[in-house]
Amino acid sequence: MRRIIAAALASIGLGAAAQPVSPPATVDPKTIRFSMPTVAAEDIKFVMPTRETFEGAPQFHEDDWRQVEFFPSSRLAEIKTRLTEYKAFEAKHRTKYGWTEIYARKLPRVPVLGSSGLADLAGLLSATKLPAPILTTASRPLGQVKDGFTLRLSNSVFLYGLSDGDGVMSLAALVDGDDNSLTKAFLTLNKKYQFMLVDWRAQMVLVSTTSNGQINVWRP
Repeated sequence: MRRIIAAALASIGLGAAAQPVSPPATVDPKTIRFSMPTVAAEDIKFVMPTRETFEGAPQFHEDDWRQVEFFPSSRLAEIKTRLTEYKAFEAKHRTKYGWTEIYARKLPRVPVLGSSGLADLAGLLSATKLPAPILTTASRPLGQVKDGFTLRLSNSVFLYGLSDGDGVMSLAALVDGDDNSLTKAFLTLNKKYQFMLVDWRAQMVLVSTTSNGQINVWRP
């Protein structure tokens, strides 16, 4: 992934020259299958990363945007409705080699936290602030997310999203094997802000915690 971004940065003098691009291949559209059943259909704006904003920024495929994300518990009924709808959709379009259709999620954008929320999150979770995420496709970079942010919880867990003058507009998680750090973050944010954690591809919600530390989980 870094090689893809580096090729784009070469055009502004920040990396090695890009390699020649192979001619595009042709395929029968009827044979195309989606590699995942759902994506966040969010209108994201991009900017070209600079030398300063490139270093340390997490880089990942656009399809992974907001697949695991936090919501206020006040939206639980809405999330339950969407997950129930999505579960039926996913089962209907599942094949041996992928999905014939993709469930595009577009939920109303409601602030997760107020204008001081990003600083509060970083302090509460002892997180390190990093540049905004950089999104890619399989063949090219899309750019750095405008108004994006990243908080590093560990070497393999990042919180990220969008933040503007109204506050934190979305809060998602990128995890690469360190589920324990994300679980700790959920417990902290659930206690402080009553956040729930939604895993769209796993079709489940971590709703709340009990008095003895157990996690209440909901599945459609």
